[in-house]
Amino acid sequence: MQKFKLFLLLLLTVSILTSFNPDKKKDLWQSWAEIQTLMKQQPKPIIIDMYADWCEYCKQMDRTTYRNDSVYEYIKEHFYRFKFNAESKEELVWNNKKFNHDKKNNLHEFFEYVAKGNLILPTTVIITTDNQPYTVAGMLYTKDIEPMLKYYGTEYPNNSLESFSKQYKSNWK
Repeated sequence: MQKFKLFLLLLLTVSILTSFNPDKKKDLWQSWAEIQTLMKQQPKPIIIDMYADWCEYCKQMDRTTYRNDSVYEYIKEHFYRFKFNAESKEELVWNNKKFNHDKKNNLHEFFEYVAKGNLILPTTVIITTDNQPYTVAGMLYTKDIEPMLKYYGTEYPNNSLESFSKQYKSNWK
């Protein structure tokens, strides 16, 4: 009986210790409702990580790009952040338009709309403060996402993103 009590105590201790997740980076994403409320108070660009549960590159971006300290901190400071399943069945309202699940394609209409026919996952979408979506399809590494975040996360430079990216000197690792 004594060994059983000791085992239960040990099991309880391990459960408690592992339930406290030291990975603060899990708090990166916000709900769409929260973002809509915050946008009314303080407009910021929105970054949307479009993913699917089966997408290995989506999971890789979660493990690498979004966990990079520089990417994480910059996104938290300069963007509202939404993680969206491209196969979601939930209604999403954006820009006074309702988007639902497209049963025919088994994709969400919002993903189809912002992807503009380029239905590749992962897809990263930046919605500017004037509700203009900018979409990049495919896996983005830290070096790829940095100029895009810096461009849209600050007041727009006087030149295009392409020009900005060409002259931009990366400093994130």
